[in-house]
Amino acid sequence: MTRLKRNDPTMANLSQSEQREMLKMVKRGINRREFMGWMMAAGASASSAGLLFGGMSDAVAATPKMGGRLVMAADQHGPNDTLDPILFTSAADYFRGRAIYGSLTRLTDALGYEPELAEEVLSNDTATEWTFKIRKGVEFHDGKELTADDVLYTMNRHLGKDSVSKAAALVSMVDSWEKVNSHEVKAVLSSPNADLPIALGTFHFKIVQDGATDFSNPVGTGPYKVKEFKPGVRFIGSRFENYYGEGGYLDELEHYGIGDPVARLNAFLAGDVDAMVNLPPKAISQVEAADGKEIWALESGAYINITPRLDVASSSNVHLHKAMQYLQDRQRLVKGVYKGQASLGNDHPIAPAYFDHCPDIPQRELDPEKAKFHFEKSGIGSAAIPVVAAEVAPGAVDQCLFMQREGKKIGMNFDVKKVTTDGYWGSVWLKEPICVAAWNMRPTANIMMTLAFKGDAAWNETRWKNDKFDDLLVSSRGITDPAERKQAYCDLQTMIHEENGMSVPIHRNYVDAAASHVQGRTSVPLNNFGGAEAPVTLWRDS
Repeated sequence: MTRLKRNDPTMANLSQSEQREMLKMVKRGINRREFMGWMMAAGASASSAGLLFGGMSDAVAATPKMGGRLVMAADQHGPNDTLDPILFTSAADYFRGRAIYGSLTRLTDALGYEPELAEEVLSNDTATEWTFKIRKGVEFHDGKELTADDVLYTMNRHLGKDSVSKAAALVSMVDSWEKVNSHEVKAVLSSPNADLPIALGTFHFKIVQDGATDFSNPVGTGPYKVKEFKPGVRFIGSRFENYYGEGGYLDELEHYGIGDPVARLNAFLAGDVDAMVNLPPKAISQVEAADGKEIWALESGAYINITPRLDVASSSNVHLHKAMQYLQDRQRLVKGVYKGQASLGNDHPIAPAYFDHCPDIPQRELDPEKAKFHFEKSGIGSAAIPVVAAEVAPGAVDQCLFMQREGKKIGMNFDVKKVTTDGYWGSVWLKEPICVAAWNMRPTANIMMTLAFKGDAAWNETRWKNDKFDDLLVSSRGITDPAERKQAYCDLQTMIHEENGMSVPIHRNYVDAAASHVQGRTSVPLNNFGGAEAPVTLWRDS
């Protein structure tokens, strides 16, 4: 505690240990009258004793409390829910993963990284070799100590042509992982990548135990052990008493999905859940006016989009894609649907929130005349154009309905099929010819484009392949000249904007809601619930 500096000699002479002892009194529940009486008997003035009590009370209020239970409501769940990090797909997966596991590095609010399970991260001069010194004394939930073997096993699951990792593209430049000693490993790269430690702090690179294959009830090094996990139903974590770090304050942390946004809001307002993701924008004022309810919002480069598959005849028409892009009512989405908690999208993923955003690409706007030109070129005529949509994020369905409305004006016949969010990522996304999606922001532009646009990426939604794009994406990781780097990233974003075919009408903020007693909220702008970093730090003040 910072020592108080007052004219009162008693206050000026308080040692750090004395202040800590008095802080313990306040924590134990001593009231203001008792505290002031004790201090004044020791020679302090009433004013200085009151100031000290107030300062210590504030410190107690901000100190995490052990115990209690929180219930967190996601917006999606389904049979594909998993606790295997390499298969994570949804924000719900990411949140559960952060509760159970740790990573070599963790991401900061500013989208840099800091060591976590790796207490030191070192690189050679060319960023082609990275050494990770593993923290000693870290336990898995079954009591086994974390070692280099666990890290090697985890990382090798992302490598090779047979890997099923959803994030394999982020480490495709890693030739091998080598064991230096029992608590040190080295990654050897085929090409420079200064972003590797940042990539390893993202959702899919949680460290699992050497040899793990059954993820129905896995052990990790995170603050919570798996007490219950039923895919499509719920997850309950119980505190891991031997967690190595600060955090894991709750007795239990429950997490499950409520797909309908109105039902999710009602459950939150009624107190059935302590926090909820994706607060409907029109309900922001309602939550702000409610006693004991607060907005948990973060500015971000996350986005919603409409994605046509280029490998399916019915959705591969280039003029169809251009017509769809010019029919996006972007201004109405930002101002009307999102109530200002969003910014204009420009049919590529890299918003101004990214360091490498390119401001030079002309903004695409709602333009019925250009849309009509491309529609007539498409030769589709009056045939129905199926678009499958679910409210995977606020505005995901509205973007389709607005496009449908504008399309009718020029003779386009969009058939918007609204489905539930339950199981959406397993049964609709990457399967239907045209559907909606919602993407979380990633810590760097290169990571974002590698995950979603590289030709061999598992999540390349449109199946767009461009060798020039792929080559530049890889080479740009080693560019240090600022002007050359800027040009490279502008070229990458321009290629997506002009050729990929998807519509990105807006970039959205994360707008969640939490009860006032939900403390320890995080602010990493990559996902709901503070970048899915909150499980470590959440505590209940009640």
